[in-house]
Amino acid sequence: MGYLAIVDRGYRGSLEAQFFDALYGVRMFAAQLGGIDLLLRGTSVTAALRPTGDVPQVTLGSEPVALSADPRSAISGLTGNGATVYVDAGSLADLGLGPEAVLPGCAVLDTTELAVRWAGYEQVWFL
Repeated sequence: MGYLAIVDRGYRGSLEAQFFDALYGVRMFAAQLGGIDLLLRGTSVTAALRPTGDVPQVTLGSEPVALSADPRSAISGLTGNGATVYVDAGSLADLGLGPEAVLPGCAVLDTTELAVRWAGYEQVWFL
């Protein structure tokens, strides 16, 4: 197998960083390298959650600000292009969630099972 990117921290949502978040980087690496798999752990598992309502809107003064970063879209784009997106079951459980909460196409696995899979990759990156 090729490459595995591991993201531990969820996107913080700041306006300053939205032009290049970790998931955007994974998508760019995938395009340049011919594919990359993704492992979401810690608070980053929230990127793979099914939507449960409207996305909150940020307003600065009286002006609404359109946020370009959309983690669910990034995850769906990766799985749609053949990437495997792993979601750590323990991190989901820490948030009181189960496998049914994640987007279609994501694989929810136990932490130990995920670690065993690392050996099958040429390179493992922590982003």
